[in-house]
Amino acid sequence: MSSRTDLPNATDRRTRGLQPEPMTPTEARQGFRGKPVLIVLLAGLVLAMLVWIPAEWWGNSIAPTNPANEPTTETAPAPAPNATESGTQNMPQSNPTPGQ
Repeated sequence: MSSRTDLPNATDRRTRGLQPEPMTPTEARQGFRGKPVLIVLLAGLVLAMLVWIPAEWWGNSIAPTNPANEPTTETAPAPAPNATESGTQNMPQSNPTPGQ
């Protein structure tokens, strides 16, 4: 049996061969458009935000400070001091005297 109610039942002898009645566009429309649909959509967005924001706050409050999947940052070693800053006691003396 067909689940559509606008078509005639092919097994029923009384309706065999009858065409469905034409419908106006207003009758064929399943629902009304406009303000009620917009209100439902906006209310759904507001409810979603009311649930999402506390969930984010709670998730951030229980988050570990150093997660296991986060790479550790290594600090670079301090640069070696320059010869002018530390003096020349560690530097080899290689000043050849001119003329010798």
